[in-house]
Amino acid sequence: MAVLPWLHQTQSLLTVMKNPQVVERERVRRKQIVSTVLLVIVIFQLVNLPGALMSHSVMDIGTVLLGLAICAVALLFNGLGYITIVSILLIVVVDLGCGLMLLTSPMGLDVADLPVFDVLLVSELIAVSLLPAISVFPVALMNIIFILGIISFQHHTMELDMVLKSSMAYNAIAQPISLQVVVAVISYLWVRSALVAIARADRAEEIAELQRREAELRQREIERKRELDDGVEHLSQVLVSAANGERSVRATLSNDSMLWRVGNALNLLLTRWRRASQTEYENQRLRAEVFRLSEELHRTKRAIQQPSRPLRRPIEPPPQ
Repeated sequence: MAVLPWLHQTQSLLTVMKNPQVVERERVRRKQIVSTVLLVIVIFQLVNLPGALMSHSVMDIGTVLLGLAICAVALLFNGLGYITIVSILLIVVVDLGCGLMLLTSPMGLDVADLPVFDVLLVSELIAVSLLPAISVFPVALMNIIFILGIISFQHHTMELDMVLKSSMAYNAIAQPISLQVVVAVISYLWVRSALVAIARADRAEEIAELQRREAELRQREIERKRELDDGVEHLSQVLVSAANGERSVRATLSNDSMLWRVGNALNLLLTRWRRASQTEYENQRLRAEVFRLSEELHRTKRAIQQPSRPLRRPIEPPPQ
């Protein structure tokens, strides 16, 4: 049953890591860490350079110069954006420096050289921070093989032989190896838990963003519905006023209104209706005037066509 949460976390992590925003953010994070680690390693090599020059050891000087050369190549790849190659080169610089330091010791491997094995932990930290977290285990395995190889085949000093032949031999060998294993496991679990936390945070941000967009969409829909209702009410009042005979009424909607085109079409219709009404009114007046003139003309014609009656002379009274 404990496997199911682990599988769920892995699936969630893989899902979030496919998000372009998360991938871009992870790339920027890795590039910043690479630049910082590269700067620290270059400073470390520069600090060791005067000591190598004063020791007059060709091997020490060559080790430092080789590390600086690898850092220069890593810096070039870092500028080109090849973060994985730069990370591998940084691991090589750390392991190569430790290896050459132990292999080129003129007196052989000494008890004082055993703490150098702890420096190999830096390569594990670089791997778990810049490469996929699971890569820390191959790096730890290579470090363990290197430690066992150095202890088994490198020439020992008398002091180290005495330690290895005593009861402290087990602790002397097990301590650097166990430290490699413990650091690998803890760093892997830490990075994995951090990635899971980032995945959850990103998912929470996505959910919050979706909720915000949904709220904005709802608010926009409410505003559009209210604007639409107001526009319909205004157009209805305009139509009622026009039906009641108000020919000068017009729809006054803003340009950003959804019913702006409908309002313009209605205004055009009302304008044409007003012109048509004005034309109809003038036609009615013209017909009335024509009818009046026609009646007047008919009366005049009838008056002309009637014959004039003779005037009667008054009857004179008879003479007396």
